Amino acid sequence: MKSSQLEGLKSLGYFAVFLGVLFFLILAGNPLVIVQSGFVGVKRTLGKIDPVPLREGLHLRIPLLQTVEKIEIRTRAVEFTKEKQNPISSLSKDGLPVSMDVAILYRVDANKAPELIREYGPDYEEKIIKQVVRTAVRDAIAEMESSVVYQERQKLQEKIKREVSEQLTRRYLILEDVLIRDIRLPESVVRAIEEKRKAYEEAQRMQFLLEKEKLEAERKKVEAQGIAEANRIIAGSLTREYLMWKFIENIQEYARSQNNTIILLPYDTRMTPIINVPQGGQR
Repeated sequence: MKSSQLEGLKSLGYFAVFLGVLFFLILAGNPLVIVQSGFVGVKRTLGKIDPVPLREGLHLRIPLLQTVEKIEIRTRAVEFTKEKQNPISSLSKDGLPVSMDVAILYRVDANKAPELIREYGPDYEEKIIKQVVRTAVRDAIAEMESSVVYQERQKLQEKIKREVSEQLTRRYLILEDVLIRDIRLPESVVRAIEEKRKAYEEAQRMQFLLEKEKLEAERKKVEAQGIAEANRIIAGSLTREYLMWKFIENIQEYARSQNNTIILLPYDTRMTPIINVPQGGQR
């Protein structure tokens, strides 16, 4: 065999070995990537991020050249609480310290996951969520009196929610809710607020009683006027003949009764005051 043929066979052998090694490396590098439900994949090719996220399912990648980072897009919660030793504290408008426990519910915008990782990296929660929420809560507290912070919890919560939502949307995150779990003020402030509330409730109770008495007095007045008017009408219609007829009608009714043997007649002296009626009410 000629030397040139031997050289060709040798080169072909080297090439086959190279292909075998490459194939082994590809298999060892796991070219298949599975993105689970609730996640998207962010693919990098030689460090460059692909702007199109990988949806859930099976995907191919080139080992050693491409990597896939999985980003959760389900709702996540970040808590700032006394129990976790990270409550948010600030001074109110009247210079009093306010401490607040807050929970944030958010999720990653699936379509913008590559941009999120490109600009903020995988630790975006630390860089964005915690900073934005703390700033929004402190700014909201600083604009309100301490008593208002304590009494208008819902108003404060909505204000924080609007600000946080605006800030997160700019950074490829979607806010779902802001929950204020607790507000702590100095004891003297809480006591003053409670006393004010009790005084207000007592004033409301007294106002209710006064209104009730006033209405009752008006009712009695109207009732008395009605009775007086009825008496006036009755007095004007009571003639002697009517009274005599009514008197006789009552005597007949008593006489027919099975239980009366004697009927007392309260009338003038021209009539007999006692009438004997036979047993059984028969005349």
